[in-house]
Amino acid sequence: MFQYVLANLLANNEHALGALFLDDNGETVDLACAGYTPYQMRVVGAYLGIYLRQLEKVLTGTEVGQPRLIHIEKKAIHIYAMPLSDGYYLVLVQKHPSLVARARATMADAAGQLTRELFP
Repeated sequence: MFQYVLANLLANNEHALGALFLDDNGETVDLACAGYTPYQMRVVGAYLGIYLRQLEKVLTGTEVGQPRLIHIEKKAIHIYAMPLSDGYYLVLVQKHPSLVARARATMADAAGQLTRELFP
C-alpha cells in the first residue's frame, strides 16, 4: 500500500526525485525513488528526521500550533514534509524548479490515502 501511494506521488509531480514515509523517529518506513538511489533517499530521510524532531521541540513550547506542511527550498531541490498522525511524515523531494502548488495538492491527496488506511 505504501509503495502504491508513494509511486503515485512521484508520478504526479514533474522533477520528483523521491518520496518517503517516515516514522515518528525519522526512520524510513518505505520509499519510492525516481532520480535518487534508495541510499540517497534514506540519507535525506535521516537528516530530515533530525530536523523535524528539532522543529517539533521548538513548536511544542510555543502557542503557534502544529505545522501542516514544511517546505525546505535549496538551490537545487525542494523538500516537502507533511505531518501525519502519530508523528509520521510524508516527504516529497523534487529538483528545482518545481511546481509548489502541484506538490502541495498531490501530497495532501497522498496523505489522505495514508491516513485513511493507517489511522482510521
